[in-house]
Order: sequence, then C-alpha cells, then structure tokens
Amino acid sequence: MLKIYQNVYIMKYSFKFERIVIAVLILFSCIGCSDELDTETFDNSSLVTVKFQGTPSAFNKVNLEIIEVQLRVLEDASSPDAWVSLPTSNTGVFDVATITGNTALSLVDFEEVPSEFIYNIRVVFGDRNRVVKDNIEYTVAFDSQFDNAASNIVEKHLESNTVYEFTLIFDTDRSIKMNADDSVNISPNMTTNLSLYNLF
Repeated sequence: MLKIYQNVYIMKYSFKFERIVIAVLILFSCIGCSDELDTETFDNSSLVTVKFQGTPSAFNKVNLEIIEVQLRVLEDASSPDAWVSLPTSNTGVFDVATITGNTALSLVDFEEVPSEFIYNIRVVFGDRNRVVKDNIEYTVAFDSQFDNAASNIVEKHLESNTVYEFTLIFDTDRSIKMNADDSVNISPNMTTNLSLYNLF
C-alpha cells in the first residue's frame, strides 16, 4: 500500500514539475516576443495617432457623428487617390461639449503609414448631428462647401521611426451658428496641434 502511495506521489510530483517547466518555457517565449517588439523598427513608415477635442460651448449638448479620419497624400485634392482613410477606433455620435480641457477622444491609435508628404488631415462627419440649447434640440446641417468634413493643413513630410500625434481641436461655438429661423449650420473651424516622438 505504501508503494502505491509513493507511486501516486511521484506521479503527482512529476506532473507538477512538468507544468512548472512548461510555464517557464512559455514565460521565456513571451519575453522573447516582447523584446522583438521593443526593437522593431519602422524604416520606411511612421506611426500616427489622432485625438479629437471640442471647446467649451454655449450649447448644452453638441452631438456630432464622427465617421473617420483621412490624410491627403496627393497635391491634387480632387484626385480619387488624394485622401487615405485611417482605421478609426472610435466612431459614432459624441457630445463634443464634454470632450474639452484634459479630455480627448482617441480616433486613431498608432497606425502605421508610409513615410511620405502629408498635405491635410480631416475628420469626416455623418448626418446624425444635433445640438441642444435651453432644452430644445436642433438638427445641424453642414454648409455644402465643407462636404461634412473639417480639414486642416499639415504640409509635413513624415519621418521614419517617428510617432506623430495629431490633436484636432474643434472650435465649437465658432463652428456652429443658429440662424434667425432657428435652423443651425456648421462651418467647421478646427486647429491641429502636432507632437512627435522619435522611436530610436
């Protein structure tokens, strides 16, 4: 009986030892992967992040529908390939009146793009745009010349191995105007702050 218990104990010990060895191997494998990522270089590309902010507003709510972020990479803005869409992590309707000060909405997270010349950056909006003032909700229409987008000039050649952080600041009260007939229009007024960080 003692021998049987000893065999069982040995089997349990061997099983635990095997699990420990496997865990150690996995740990070293993960460390190796982490080191590989840490030393990854972007010799022909850059990383782009984009954040969005509003400014304090006289409106109670400023709900804007954000569709995507685009970069203009060709001099001819009318060319079909002039604008490149970036994968946008947060889309939908957001109350811009609450995204102010130290608060920012992350739109693009460390997206790898070719290191090339960028002419403009813009936010494309949808049609579900509303403002609330004195507890009354108004539908917002974009002026036709803006084509549901707010665009800013960048005119910068992106360098390799560099992170570019664009913070797009939407000037709410300068952009949104109430007309005499209580209709509301948007003529986007947006500024862009740029910070950059070298990876190596």
